[in-house]
Amino acid sequence: MLFWAGLSYGLASLAQYLVLTGHVQLLHPAMMGLIWMGASGIFVMFGFVFKVGSDPLLLTRPSVKRFRAVWGTLIIGAAVVIAALMIMMIRFGAGAEAAFVISPVAISIYGIGWRVAALMTGKRWPNLLSLGCFAGAIGLALLAGQPEQSLAYAVCLTFFAVLPGLALMLRQNAN
Repeated sequence: MLFWAGLSYGLASLAQYLVLTGHVQLLHPAMMGLIWMGASGIFVMFGFVFKVGSDPLLLTRPSVKRFRAVWGTLIIGAAVVIAALMIMMIRFGAGAEAAFVISPVAISIYGIGWRVAALMTGKRWPNLLSLGCFAGAIGLALLAGQPEQSLAYAVCLTFFAVLPGLALMLRQNAN
């Protein structure tokens, strides 16, 4: 799930950066929403439906089930928190700024997930990822309103979701 979430949303964020900086032109501004919806569709299909990269035997292990349940809950929680924030911002006339709130919130939730993973496994390396996420969230908040926030979000997703997710996937499939 981590790999697919990071990859799909990281690529959408990179696309957003290219649009915001004028490197790519869209036929209509609403197409940016379609890119993000497409990223969500890809993530759901490959991460949840097809479980691409997951060994079916490993998915039956209690520890893997717990890990997937925690991250699945965090993903649902992130979606709800982000949706609630966006609804409130739009309702109070700050809808144009709503997009800049998403990345710091999402990376903060990744930080919570890595901290929980550290506590569940007793391993120290997820704590480093957690601290990196929290620092990244502050950095993303400082970049709010600038196109570079989208690029920084893509970088954060690469380091805190894609690479660790890929490492976990490869390690599980090697066992």
